Amino acid sequence: MKNRGRSLSLIIIFIVMLSGMMGKLAMGNDSTTRLHELVQGLPETLEEWSKSSDFAVYDAENLYVYINGGAELYISYQFINLISQPYVNEEDDEIKIDIFDMGSSQSAYGIFSHSRETIDNFVGSNIESEYAGGLLTFWKGRYYVSILAYPETESRKLVVQQLARKIAAQVQEDSYRPKILALLPEYKIQPHSIRYFKHFTWMNMYHFFSNKNLLNIDNETEVVMAKYTVGTSKHTVLILLQYPSEAAAEIAHNTFKNTFMANAKDEYTKGVDQLWTGCIRDKNLVVIVVDAPNLETAQKLVKNID
Repeated sequence: MKNRGRSLSLIIIFIVMLSGMMGKLAMGNDSTTRLHELVQGLPETLEEWSKSSDFAVYDAENLYVYINGGAELYISYQFINLISQPYVNEEDDEIKIDIFDMGSSQSAYGIFSHSRETIDNFVGSNIESEYAGGLLTFWKGRYYVSILAYPETESRKLVVQQLARKIAAQVQEDSYRPKILALLPEYKIQPHSIRYFKHFTWMNMYHFFSNKNLLNIDNETEVVMAKYTVGTSKHTVLILLQYPSEAAAEIAHNTFKNTFMANAKDEYTKGVDQLWTGCIRDKNLVVIVVDAPNLETAQKLVKNID
């Protein structure tokens, strides 16, 4: 009887594992099917450019083959699949379209926000994009799109814009920015500096903290950071970390204060560089301020968090 019960348990475990594997496989198949549909919806020719038959699809297992040294960035945002579709002309010049299925609007926004320096309406008034020097990036729904036409010319720029708008028009799903962004105070914020992520490596983008994951940031932790202009040569940085539980937030809060603040008993402290640092916890939210020129600035930023 015991052996029969154990066998039944093993069968159930196997079925659960198999269901999970099939679920991931189905998600991958659905993703690649939709990516193919987005590419198929593009014109075969546009001006002097023709759609190449030399397209490729990548997933998290082989993305490094296409983006050597940069695949980890996309994988850290829960990347699912990528389709790369070139357009070529008679001179063998190339316009390269890369469409990334990031799995969610939040991840698509995150990867777009990672390195942008401006925000424009090159694709459309309701679509966040950045165009510079022949490279266009934008996000819509769960998709992050990169279109590169180098060297840049005015005619190529127009083709890039037309291709981008055709892709965007095919994405019918709504775009949702991460809810945690709504907590950021708007006064004096630099909108293009907002960064959203779920991996500890990106904590060091504006201010170096550590090469280690001291604050236990993982896929269940949402992080948003932004620069604020407060009249000094160095921008003040505000970081919000939303943990899955108050207990996890408390551990991170205590770790930060013990590691980076001169007097861990205080919420704010002045460093040797004469700039102020603050760390406050509110339930499962940890708020960090660094490089504030004075105590008042640090406190005001925290006070204005919605």
